Amino acid sequence: MKTIFEFFIIAALALCLSGNAWAEPPIRIVVYGDSLMGAYQMQPEEAFPARLDQKLKKVGFSNVEVINMSASNQTTADALDRLNSVLSLHPDIVILELGTDDALNGIGINVIYKNLGAILQTLAQNKVYTIIIGNKAPARMGSGYNTQFKEIYRRLAEAFALPFYPFALAGVAGNPDLNMADGIHPNAKGAEIMTDQIYPLVDAAVRWEFEVQQQQEQWRQQNQAPFPDAAPATD
Repeated sequence: MKTIFEFFIIAALALCLSGNAWAEPPIRIVVYGDSLMGAYQMQPEEAFPARLDQKLKKVGFSNVEVINMSASNQTTADALDRLNSVLSLHPDIVILELGTDDALNGIGINVIYKNLGAILQTLAQNKVYTIIIGNKAPARMGSGYNTQFKEIYRRLAEAFALPFYPFALAGVAGNPDLNMADGIHPNAKGAEIMTDQIYPLVDAAVRWEFEVQQQQEQWRQQNQAPFPDAAPATD
């Protein structure tokens, strides 16, 4: 039998999806990746971040904002250096897709792992819900490197208990109709497929954040005080 609180959450979510007002502030999603997720040689509205925003709005999440912080040629070291610019946006959700440019430059597996781990640790400390997107290394790096490279993402996803999409270009890579002439970057059709395939993880994240907001609002109304932050974990 559902509790009164569960009924409240379901009713509030139904109200949101019906197109009515959504609790403030908006849920902010930052796409933090490289050229595979950005608008590389595409119109901004054709790329993954804009398509994701459009899909969320179509489903009924009217008060969700998607911000593209991806950059071409962005290595994990670059992304770690720029992380404060992401945090300054106060994201609720980050979609993290990095590592391809490291592999193209032959960066060591341990370095990539360490950089991604540092990014994820910082996001966790800032209470950011993170979705990690995996990648594959170019074939010229050899099967051993590629196997270890793909394993980085699985290990990190398990270590941080994160939702995980194993390959950003699943269903897109290798299909000339879905890629640009370079055979590496998705075209507009490819970006649409990426959005559709990754969307379920984003949908779950947005619903989670919505429930958190509802719990915090209920707390404020009952206690006339800000919702308390969780105490930091200690070893």
